[in-house]
Amino acid sequence: MAKPDRKFDLNQRLETIPRFERWLWLGIFVLGLLAVLNHAMWRDEVNGWLIARDSLNFQDFWHNIRYEGHPILWYSCLWLLNQITSDPLAMQLFHLALALTAIAFFLIYAPFTRLQKLLFALGYLPFYEYLIISRNYAFGMLGLFAFCSVFPLRKNTYLPLAACLVLMASSNAYALMISFCLAIVLVGEWLWQKQLKIELQAPFWNRILSIVIFALAVSLSILMLMPPSDSTLQGGADQWFLQWDFYRFNQAMSRIWNSYILILVPADARPLDVGLFSFLSLGMILIFGVFFSDYPVILGFYLLASGGIVLFTYLKFLGSARHYGHLYLVLITAYWLKNYYDSLPLITAKNNQIWQTLYRWSQRLAPIFLMVILTTQLIAGLVGYIRVVTLPYSASRAAADYLKREGSDRLTLVGSEDFAISPISGYINAPIYYPESQKFGSFVLFNQNRKIVDDAEILEQIDQGLMTQFQAPVVLILNHPLNGERQTLNIRPLAEFRHSFIGNEQYYLYQIQSSH
Repeated sequence: MAKPDRKFDLNQRLETIPRFERWLWLGIFVLGLLAVLNHAMWRDEVNGWLIARDSLNFQDFWHNIRYEGHPILWYSCLWLLNQITSDPLAMQLFHLALALTAIAFFLIYAPFTRLQKLLFALGYLPFYEYLIISRNYAFGMLGLFAFCSVFPLRKNTYLPLAACLVLMASSNAYALMISFCLAIVLVGEWLWQKQLKIELQAPFWNRILSIVIFALAVSLSILMLMPPSDSTLQGGADQWFLQWDFYRFNQAMSRIWNSYILILVPADARPLDVGLFSFLSLGMILIFGVFFSDYPVILGFYLLASGGIVLFTYLKFLGSARHYGHLYLVLITAYWLKNYYDSLPLITAKNNQIWQTLYRWSQRLAPIFLMVILTTQLIAGLVGYIRVVTLPYSASRAAADYLKREGSDRLTLVGSEDFAISPISGYINAPIYYPESQKFGSFVLFNQNRKIVDDAEILEQIDQGLMTQFQAPVVLILNHPLNGERQTLNIRPLAEFRHSFIGNEQYYLYQIQSSH
């Protein structure tokens, strides 16, 4: 791993970008653009776009996004994009630009070897999860990599770092936690700069202004993360797992392994597997913790950020790869930032044989583990990419194309389950009647007004309500085969769309008319 220039100069680094990094970024741009154009978006991507598109005004928009359980930055950008166009492709291209900018920061400024840069940039999280799938996580990655790039500027000013922390805090809950840990590290570094042998010269007003800016961003993000009282998303605001449970602890701990090594992960339904990988996760934390022990600031960040994410995973949400994948970003960040420091061993006692043995092993194993992690991330990233270009993520775009081609998008559309049908509304740019809320709409709010319905109730709503209101045939869209019939309705299957990665975003279309 190459040492960065201590006399850091942003402009000079930009002017001297090596050819390898230029071509690697260009290749990622081409591959990313092809994947984005081929990617059929699923509900988690489209719902935010629909909220921005179909909210009546900004006040209504503000009310609706609070049910999403995320900070405001990503949704504000979607609202601005919707003032220009209602085509969701705009969101995808904007997201691609964010991810490519984050990767550019990494390729230009990260102190990694060319091989390590290649492995990371084409890995699962930056190349697939945070580049192709349009969510707010690209903002968090951009803020994190920008922070690492401008980190040396803290010796004279904290404002650029504060701006990066604001970007992270305003993107998602996991990036918010990481930004808070980085802020703690900056404060601790300032307080103990003499012991750390660092000279920081930022003026007092600069430090206070940076703290105020970051504190305001954190306050707004926490406000947005606190859902309305009637929210049912992830159990609402009241669902926290506060009791001790060894099995859940192992589940949360195993997320460290799952985040680092993506091609061999335990199944949550198998307690023995989860326990084994929880033990392996503790071992990896120990190895990397000892490896970073010569750099107190970095050790503090690594343990604090990793522990915070694991604690949140235990208390609130076990999550999936895009969530606990931030543990991997924490590791990469720790590796990046440690190169700005000189070694300052925490334990120097020569007669501490156990510590010396652990330390020597960590110096041997950590670099090997890093290469193994980067390689498995690359494998997972390439598998994800191939899957995107060969298998639609969702069948929503195929179903929407059929409806538009047949002119059925101009008929009365009924869809259930609502959250799985919402991507179709995004692609056809038309409202759909959702039996769960008993009204026409596009986006879905997970609140107490939304009720679970079965097929019999769906047909009853069509028969008793829609058929008396609309004379034209009704097109019913389900994410499962229709189970049941009704004597007063003529039901004719139209098409099936079962070619998708997301299992509950496969669709079955039916034409329904009154039999009277």
